[in-house]
Amino acid sequence: MPIHYTLQQNNFKGKEQGKWYAHAVKQGELTIDDIATQIEAACSMRKSDVVAVLMELKDIMERGLKAGMVVNLEKMGKFYLSIKSECVDDPKDFRVDKHVREIVCKYTPDGHRSKLRDGRIVRSFTNNCELVEQSQYSPDKHSYKQGTRGGTFRKE
Repeated sequence: MPIHYTLQQNNFKGKEQGKWYAHAVKQGELTIDDIATQIEAACSMRKSDVVAVLMELKDIMERGLKAGMVVNLEKMGKFYLSIKSECVDDPKDFRVDKHVREIVCKYTPDGHRSKLRDGRIVRSFTNNCELVEQSQYSPDKHSYKQGTRGGTFRKE
């Protein structure tokens, strides 16, 4: 399945204002229930067992992250918490309740060094993705018009 995109114009002030960029268009959502159904079909586990394992994984990850640990799900990637805060001139002036804006969960997909020896890291979830321009709906013809641009994104 390809990744669909649309072209959007940058409205933020700066040197890129007015230029166009690709924006990924979500094609739906894959839920825990969907994942459990697919895993059940692919192995001997029952769907209820898969859901139980995934919910326990979520609880374990949450406890680990809140304890300041990096959760490394090998071959999938790493999760960790990061803090977004305002800067202060003097460390003595910093207050969590005033200067911390939010805590965010970050994810880094698993990857390996490129075989091209250029030092880049190739991420399994994003390498060799097929891109296709999102279909545009034409109300007068009651149909979708496929975009003309597309291709495959490769890092290796």
